[in-house]
Amino acid sequence: MNERYFVKSMSRLKLSPQGNPRYKFVVVDRYGDTKILHTSPNAGWVYAITHGWENRMIQAITHETSRNTIVDQAELAETF
Repeated sequence: MNERYFVKSMSRLKLSPQGNPRYKFVVVDRYGDTKILHTSPNAGWVYAITHGWENRMIQAITHETSRNTIVDQAELAETF
């Protein structure tokens, strides 16, 4: 699902088995609900993530698993 989120906080998780970075975001969606998003384990786009994403809007494509909401692709967004 393509959605805009406001990033309240973010943290770097343990590296994937292949050595790629992973992140966890605490975000607010357009309905005001707080969600937790995780980046997919071996995505190359995560190298573009900086801590400058905190307190900013992102545009993200996500999917849900039984336990987590996974970010497949994301970038900084201009508007909510």
